[in-house]
Amino acid sequence: MPSFAQRFFELAKERSPLCLGLDPSRDLIRDWGLKDDADSIRRFCGVVMDAAADRVAVVKPQSGFFERLGPSGLSELARAVGLIRERGALSIIDCKRGDVLGTMEGYAEAMLGADSGFSGNAMTVTAYLGFGALRPAFDRAVQHNASVFVIVRSSNPEGRALQDAKLADGRTVADALADDITAFNDSLGHEIGPIGALIGATSDNVAATTLSRLPRSLILAPGVGAQGATLDDIKSNFGPAISRTLPSVSRSILRQGPSPTALREAIDRYREHAWRAAGSS
Repeated sequence: MPSFAQRFFELAKERSPLCLGLDPSRDLIRDWGLKDDADSIRRFCGVVMDAAADRVAVVKPQSGFFERLGPSGLSELARAVGLIRERGALSIIDCKRGDVLGTMEGYAEAMLGADSGFSGNAMTVTAYLGFGALRPAFDRAVQHNASVFVIVRSSNPEGRALQDAKLADGRTVADALADDITAFNDSLGHEIGPIGALIGATSDNVAATTLSRLPRSLILAPGVGAQGATLDDIKSNFGPAISRTLPSVSRSILRQGPSPTALREAIDRYREHAWRAAGSS
């Protein structure tokens, strides 16, 4: 079975590298004129995925917007991942898990692989408990041709102080995480390994040093649109990594709903721009 990276590159050629955030937040649900319940989340996701059809390579459901409704919301998360699979796209479950080894194994078994609870192709994780503590997720990604995206430099300004903190050897925390990711991918001998990095699209050229330390990783870049970044920002700031980057847009597209036509038009605008930014046509 092809790896996540191989499937992404093929889909990016056909559909553009755009990653569509699937975020059924309370505000968006209400803006669509829906009740804030599980049935409305199901309708929301169905309309978005019908509009997306075969237009995007990757869809990233934000787990928190499903989890907030409890068990019924989690059922809709599983249903949404199934819709993504039916549309032939890759799913990244944006759950940002991070824990000690035993618990991390449980999270990985829940999120990654066709035989998992949610059947995701990829998940996001945090390394605050140590990079080594994420090993169960990495191992499962290798076994199931899935991927894991480690938060390295996030799109929210509150994260900068911690991510730019200096270690005893002079590296920032972000740079050290990038080095750890590359070492793991190197150990597998793949050109592009299963462990990717999340680097916010709102990062300025300070992120260039970190990106240069990630030659064997896909880069997930959230923050395009409502958070202020543009696809031109990614093109100018991400340099050679642009060909491996998944620019992620959510609210700027989703708030065009519930009109399927308006959603499709917004997706098409962003996907065409994403193609141009990546140097494709």
